[in-house]
Order: sequence, then C-alpha cells, then structure tokens
Amino acid sequence: MIAKKPMIALLALAALVATDARAAVSADQAAQLKSSLTPLGAEKAGNAAGSIPAWSGGLTRAPAGYKGPGSHHVDPFAGDKPQFTITKANLEQYKANLTPGQIALFNTYPDSFQMPVYQTRRSGAAPQWVYDNTFRNATSGKLVEGGNGFADAYGGIPFPIPQSGLEALWNHIARYRGSYIERRSAQTGVQRNGAYSLVTSQDAALFRFYDPKGSFEQLGNTLFYYMTFTTAPARLAGEGALVQETLDQVKEPRQAWGYSPGQRRVRRAPTLAYDTPIEDSDGLRTADDTDMYNGAPDRYNWTLVGKKEIYIPYNNYRVTSPEVKYKDLLTPGHINPKYTRYE
Repeated sequence: MIAKKPMIALLALAALVATDARAAVSADQAAQLKSSLTPLGAEKAGNAAGSIPAWSGGLTRAPAGYKGPGSHHVDPFAGDKPQFTITKANLEQYKANLTPGQIALFNTYPDSFQMPVYQTRRSGAAPQWVYDNTFRNATSGKLVEGGNGFADAYGGIPFPIPQSGLEALWNHIARYRGSYIERRSAQTGVQRNGAYSLVTSQDAALFRFYDPKGSFEQLGNTLFYYMTFTTAPARLAGEGALVQETLDQVKEPRQAWGYSPGQRRVRRAPTLAYDTPIEDSDGLRTADDTDMYNGAPDRYNWTLVGKKEIYIPYNNYRVTSPEVKYKDLLTPGHINPKYTRYE
C-alpha cells in the first residue's frame, strides 16, 4: 500500500511549545466519519492511480487456522506475491513515495537493502465501540496546557479530523492497541560480522484510556500501565521496569521504576523518555525508537503539512512466523528483505 496519512514536520525547539487550546470540529465536519472518511478518520476512497483501494471495513475475523490468544498470527494474505521490488538500481523511479529514512537505507546498504511491494490490503479495523467513541471525540476533544495533553476525549482516536500537528501526534500516542495485552519480545544489535546476542523479555500493558467501562473523568491523567522484565540471557534475567504513562507529562511526569536483580533494589527512572538511551541495546536505540516518539510533546514544534503517499511496512505476518528463524531474519544493517512486506 502507499499509505496516505497526515504528515507531521518536526523542528527541534529549545523552548516549550506555545499552543492555545483548540476547539473540536463541528458536527457537520464530524459527519464525514460516517461518509467520506473511515470511522477513525482516514480517507475511505482509494487513490486515483488505483494503487490504494477503498477501505471496506478491514480484517474483522481471524483467518482459518488461528489458534487464539497467545499463538502466532496466521497470515491471511500468504498467497500474495510482490508486485515489484525497490532496489538501489531503480530507486529514482519510486523516490517520490519514499521517506528520507528509507532512502538513507538504500544509500547505506546499496547491495542488500530492498523493499518488496505487495498488493495493498487495507486490513486495519477496530471494535464498533471504538468507532462510536471516536465519533463523539471529534466534537468534544480539545488540546489543553499548551498542547501537552487533551481533554474530553476517551476510548477512541481523540482527534479523528486533526487540525494541527499536535492533534495528529496525540492521535498516534492514544491510538487503539486493545485494552490489555501480553507479549514476548526480543531485541538485539547485529554486529558487522552478523553476530548477535538476543535479549528477550516478557511485557504486559493495561490501556486505561481504552477501558470500555471507563471514562475521561476516571482516567486520573493515566493513559496506561506497562510492565516488562528480562528473561534472557542469564546475566540480565530478572531486570524489570514498571511505567505509569501519564497523559499530560509536563503537569505530571511519567512515573517509572526499574528493578536490578544484582542490586536487589527498585529505583525511580525519571528520565525514561525522549532520546534517553535504552539499556541492553548497545547504545543503538533511544526511548523515542520504542514508539516513534516518547515523552511529552514539549520539546518540538509540530506542524501539520498535508498528506503524502508513501510505501510503508504493513501486514508483515511473515516476519513473526514460527517458520522464520532469527538466524535467517537478522542480517547486518537491516532485517532480511526476503521476509518483509511493503504496501
């Protein structure tokens, strides 16, 4: 798919963002969420070139063979084949629909980095109650405290028809990811010679903002709770962290604690945000890399500059398939393009 989404320009700024509270959109504007826009605010129609089809509701039923929570996802599009592959050799042909980061990867790894592009599958979907809440948020949600938080929006995208860069950013931070999740994950830094050492962990998150029985008034400035602990290798096993993610992090900074089994102590981790280096990542990852942006939005100017169609990694079921081993997926510089999917 060539994704067409609001683009946000980031400019480093030493001072705080000076943004007044913004009013919600009108009822007439919100009505687009039930006509020309999807329930979460994307364009429902396809593009003129035909490379993006119209959204028809997304993937709402599990594919055949899915064994339920805790099992690997089944690829519903396993029969798809790449329509074409972008390489360093044909980069100029597709450059207009690539990000600066993607272009940098082609220039840095011209002999190995590739982007196989598949048929667009607009598979994104959410529960009906999330759609209903998003519709209500459109006419009630507003930015507060210089844009460092929002009010009167709950259980859905806070600004489905964003009027500013800050509103689009909050849509990302408060996007729907379920009400409660548990997962096993791994990270590693691959060396130039291909060597790596996996650090595996067990994670859990409770999204208070998406509690079907809750409300904005009951949030208490808390978006979600997150807990993680390391399970391997043995020298790191037992390390853990607990995070209380606040909505307005300027008014009330994120609450975070870390546990060290070697010291047998729990310590506060007040700087776990922005560009803080993440432990056990060989200095290659910062807090921002965890979720595109991490922390209060107060250190940047956020400007909504329009929309652009770009190729994005999407429906990458093969990357997490049990048939794909780490030794095949992890290569120097980037993951093996053979197992990736762009749309």
